[in-house]
Amino acid sequence: MQLQVISRETIKPSSPTHSHLQTYNLSLLDQFTPRMYIPFVLFYRSYVQLGEISEKSRWLKNSLSTTLAQYYPFAGRLETSASVDCNDNGVEFLEARIGCRLSELLENPDHEALDTVFPANSVWGKVCKESSLMVIQLNYFECGGIAIAVGISHKVADACTLSNFLTYWAAVATGSAKKVPPHFIPSPKNDSVLIPETELQRRKWVTRRFVFLNSEIAQIKAASAENPTRVEAVTAILYKSAMASARACSGSFRPSLLIQPVNMRPNMEPPLPETSVGNIYSHVTVQTKNEGETDLNRLIGEIKRAKARLKGVKNLEVNEWISVIQECLSNNYDGYLISSFCRYPFYQVDFGWGKPCRASLADAPTKNDFFLTDTATGDGIEALITLEEQQMIMFENDKDIQTHASLHPGAL
Repeated sequence: MQLQVISRETIKPSSPTHSHLQTYNLSLLDQFTPRMYIPFVLFYRSYVQLGEISEKSRWLKNSLSTTLAQYYPFAGRLETSASVDCNDNGVEFLEARIGCRLSELLENPDHEALDTVFPANSVWGKVCKESSLMVIQLNYFECGGIAIAVGISHKVADACTLSNFLTYWAAVATGSAKKVPPHFIPSPKNDSVLIPETELQRRKWVTRRFVFLNSEIAQIKAASAENPTRVEAVTAILYKSAMASARACSGSFRPSLLIQPVNMRPNMEPPLPETSVGNIYSHVTVQTKNEGETDLNRLIGEIKRAKARLKGVKNLEVNEWISVIQECLSNNYDGYLISSFCRYPFYQVDFGWGKPCRASLADAPTKNDFFLTDTATGDGIEALITLEEQQMIMFENDKDIQTHASLHPGAL
């Protein structure tokens, strides 16, 4: 798939950051978060004429500059592992032509083809001290379609923050009065936490996209006495099927651990504004030590009880869930990370040429990573799943997956 970068520049905030805001202290959770980009892309079937390209580009850059004046840490650089220098150095903004039609990319069964639309090294790449905390690539397809690919440093943003940033940027671009500014939570100056950095091994895992229609999710929910949410039902099915496929590969059950990040803004006491910036999450963890604990209703109950324990907390305790994860993984548990982007309004991000036809992360950085998103039409949940090749074969043929999910033939 041919890519031609046609411009590269740095977009700076429209107004300078005040001197008393020059240093942005990272929370302890920010520091514990991996130093990598989160790669997310929005696709639009916007038929752009050649003469409109420069106009739309200028429109996006100007609104991005205005947005960065509000989200000022994103235009800075990592000063230490505990702080950002809000020096207004800006974010990297590239424009590129993709040598195919948008439909060709969306229907490509090789999910790695999606990496093409992202700036180099931004697909789960390491954010160095001198690197932009955000990199953006505006892609033009031969048919006139557009892709806006964003890599944002996980040190300063989680999924909720990314969603809020894109929503605010689009509101500025369209002149909407419904802009809700970001909320910054003052963090005390922390000593730098020394966290061992591990290089992500971009090995040849297999990534597939499965779709759970709402009608199938309703059946899963109806079969449980635990009254699960949509995400809880799909999470439990995926975890159960992952354990079953691992057993089919090895010939014996392997102790397993479910890890699921949870947005803590509404769970805190008192609740935090939804527009609070940074990493404000905890983890649901469910240990499954033997095959007798893999009943679907039991797994749903475990997930719900783990989530209930996160309600009404006053402080985010990082050490507790990190110690659980480290203990299990050191005892050779199979760990499955199931992250949900559902209910975040990515499909409402309209820069003036309509809502996106697809919103997606890039392929996962490691095996046993699962990403959940709403479908574009809201009729179900899409699961982007990365496993070892042999386990993926078993997973695709698992009876619960065969019953409740359909394999999406394309990358998107």
